[in-house]
Amino acid sequence: MTAESGRWCAPGAESGEDQPGGAEPGEPPPPPSSPHRIVVAGDWHGNEEWAVSVIRRVPHLLAGESQRLILHLGDFGIWPDKPGQVYLDRVSAALAGAGAELWFVDGNHEDFSRLSKLDASPGPDGRVTVVPRVRHLPRGYRWNWHGLTWLACGGAVSLDRAVRTEGVDWWPEEEITAGQEAAISAGGHADVMICHDCPSGVAHTFARPPPEWAAEDLARNDAHRRRLQRIVDAVMPACVMHGHLHRAYRRTCDFGYGPVKVAGLDTDNRLRNFAALDVTTMRWDAGEGWFSRFRRGSAAG
Repeated sequence: MTAESGRWCAPGAESGEDQPGGAEPGEPPPPPSSPHRIVVAGDWHGNEEWAVSVIRRVPHLLAGESQRLILHLGDFGIWPDKPGQVYLDRVSAALAGAGAELWFVDGNHEDFSRLSKLDASPGPDGRVTVVPRVRHLPRGYRWNWHGLTWLACGGAVSLDRAVRTEGVDWWPEEEITAGQEAAISAGGHADVMICHDCPSGVAHTFARPPPEWAAEDLARNDAHRRRLQRIVDAVMPACVMHGHLHRAYRRTCDFGYGPVKVAGLDTDNRLRNFAALDVTTMRWDAGEGWFSRFRRGSAAG
């Protein structure tokens, strides 16, 4: 058994208890039927060609699954105007052809004006339909799979904010707010966290940032990672998955309450952008060393 294919994380001690959903008491809603294996994907950035190519692999990656699902780690590609809608329509059509759905947490490169309107009318299960077969998981959304409580916590900082225009290709809602931090933390324990950003307790080394990245945005990024770490410390998951950094890796971290398995996935146009995960055993379908080889460079913008 390789390190990658071995059990990624064990259920938390509290996973069999009733868990609050967001800030409200009550058990997280289970999906109609829990999948056994899913595909987890990192940033796509509205890259239609890449998104469709990954989706077309899903029937092979999830052969035998009656419920084919892609769980996306943010920067999926919610974008304004006609090009954004064309992307969503073509992704939806590709998902229909693959017999699959896609659930995503928001990243930092998303049209939050559109997402905010959609999030105001969630479905009865708490997920938000963007287009057919594409569902947004709002920050704080919880669900159960096979005795594990999963928690969605999107959001991150655009390090290239200085070269973007508010309402056109940048939205301040990209960051987790203090109120969201409090509500999610009050929700209590979750076994698995699905994030876009990476908690500050996971150390990374990056090359010198590009000159267009402003010092205030680098500071915002550090503060946001610390905020996410505070949520992790409050929720105490055994597993954390994220995108945003555009690097695929696995690491065991000590956040002070026990070992935490952290995994990141790469960006679009790179094969380490996606991998299959057995959610009954928490084993990745990846070969020896798959997660340990990543491109070194600047952090993602």
